[in-house]
Amino acid sequence: MSIIIEEINRQHNRKGFDSGVTELNLFLQQQARQKTAKNISKTYVACRETDPIAIIGYYTLIGYSVTTPVAHKHYANYPHPLSAVKLARLAVDRSQQTQRIGERLLIDAIYRTALVAQQISVIGLFVDPMTPNVIPFYQQYGFLPADSGDQIRLEMWLPIKTCIEIASL
Repeated sequence: MSIIIEEINRQHNRKGFDSGVTELNLFLQQQARQKTAKNISKTYVACRETDPIAIIGYYTLIGYSVTTPVAHKHYANYPHPLSAVKLARLAVDRSQQTQRIGERLLIDAIYRTALVAQQISVIGLFVDPMTPNVIPFYQQYGFLPADSGDQIRLEMWLPIKTCIEIASL
């Protein structure tokens, strides 16, 4: 199955997408393209080559300023805030949720983060898992708790060195 991941545009069918999470569906249907056009965020969609307008998954990246201590020895003595990239949303259509589309989207987001790091300074890719049961998905790629001393916050991060390593595979 050949998949294309590209920036959202007017031709993509946003109304047909259903991840099973209303908040994620509404963002894609009502805000994603407009925010991308205005450079507020960038949303990338996955489509099959055979049907390049039907969205089977998407993710959104934004610039991010880290204002909490980052639990990593390389950043402990640097003033905050630090620049990063945030994976603001990641969703897969219910009909595709066993097809590893989420993994393909995450790898693409990591790759784009590594590209950004070639141009400007960023310390890594951050994400706020919606629920604790999503944490293992991110951990398998090396994501760490953003603040290991705060067990309530779910925020995680992937250090830029790891992003670059993954992107070069």
